[in-house]
Amino acid sequence: MANAITEDFSTILADPVFTPALKEQIKSVKEFQTKTERFVDEVIKGTHPHAVLQGPPGLGKSYAVTQSLKRAGKKEGVDYMVVKGHVTPMNLFLTLYMFRRPGQVVVLDDCDDVLIKDTGLEVLKAVCDNDYRTVKWISNNVPVINGTPLTEYVFNGTLIVCTNMAMTTGRGGRRDRAAGAFLSRLTNWPLKLESRERMFAQIFNMVVDVDYLSREVRTTLTLEQKRDMLAFILYHLDEISSLDLRLPQKIAACIVADPADWQNTAKHIITHGGV
Repeated sequence: MANAITEDFSTILADPVFTPALKEQIKSVKEFQTKTERFVDEVIKGTHPHAVLQGPPGLGKSYAVTQSLKRAGKKEGVDYMVVKGHVTPMNLFLTLYMFRRPGQVVVLDDCDDVLIKDTGLEVLKAVCDNDYRTVKWISNNVPVINGTPLTEYVFNGTLIVCTNMAMTTGRGGRRDRAAGAFLSRLTNWPLKLESRERMFAQIFNMVVDVDYLSREVRTTLTLEQKRDMLAFILYHLDEISSLDLRLPQKIAACIVADPADWQNTAKHIITHGGV
């Protein structure tokens, strides 16, 4: 399977629609994705106690982390928990307690709300303090586990934060100082996807090298269809406002549903579908 994917990568990349400069970007992003995967593997092994992956939304941060957890043989709900979206500081405190043991991992995936609240940041700072990892909750409203109030515990697990947010504003206020103190306790790993060309390169690699779309029958494409879809996205690159992995999923579904006339539907999605 790996050899087939490598052949697909070379075959599609040989199409003249991909200029030499873009090919270099694609190869560069592919190499950096490999570095990212190795870095996350090391975090899960404990080489780096905690980490933050920063980059544009929807371009593979959480995918890289979950794949690394699976490679490590971790079981979701037992060895790790992925928290997506909104979480209150108290529920964060409880989740970290449930996965506080050595080898367990908590992944905060775009939980921006808790990252900008003072209480949430204080909990996260305590969790990531390598010298004193006792996390305390002193409040009139105390969480309860099996009938027993939970006010403190020692966190020996690993925290991984995936975010597209710049947590500090540069203004030097109290929240900036708290966010800076939290970030200083983690190993920061920027994904280096600043330009639209590098974002496209990441999409190319996820579609071709990782075979991301084959996870579902409704988005599984042939080699030629992948090439045509990527060429279509590249041609319309300046018209797309949200360049992420949901875009090829939407277009791939159009191709599978209507192989003969998918471009009209895909063009409408790009123009009017909020992508």
